[in-house]
Amino acid sequence: MMSIRFLCESHRQQLQRSEAVASQRWEEWMEAGREAYAQRDWVPALRYLGCCFELSELMLSGERELALEDVDRHMLSGHYLSECFARCGDQSLQQHCLLAVHHRLLQALRNGLGRRLPLYKNVEISLQMLERFYRDGGRMDELAHCQRESRRLLRSCYH
Repeated sequence: MMSIRFLCESHRQQLQRSEAVASQRWEEWMEAGREAYAQRDWVPALRYLGCCFELSELMLSGERELALEDVDRHMLSGHYLSECFARCGDQSLQQHCLLAVHHRLLQALRNGLGRRLPLYKNVEISLQMLERFYRDGGRMDELAHCQRESRRLLRSCYH
């Protein structure tokens, strides 16, 4: 998968030092991104939502134990960013964001976090977003393996 960078190295380092500051920035940027999105002001929306998504990835990769709030934050900012890319006509980046979110969810299930965190609804919502994307593109066959693997992992964690 390609890596999209929205944060400069200086900001990345600052935000990695303090979980409280990172959470506060995520909230502020998400609010600004949603507002720009609602106003159809795509360039600022992309910047804010992109920073939120990248920040949520940093927060997921931190040293502390993963919490549902971290997963929800990543999913929300990733899906908003995906929709923003769709509005800008960039289906490749739209798909990238959707797959990045889904991959992270499946990774959590594979690592056994699904038994500790209630991720069932997150996976279902993520699958719905992917299905819409692939259905709209007439490419549902490309999603079949992902659907099977997602359902298999859900069954193994939430039988």
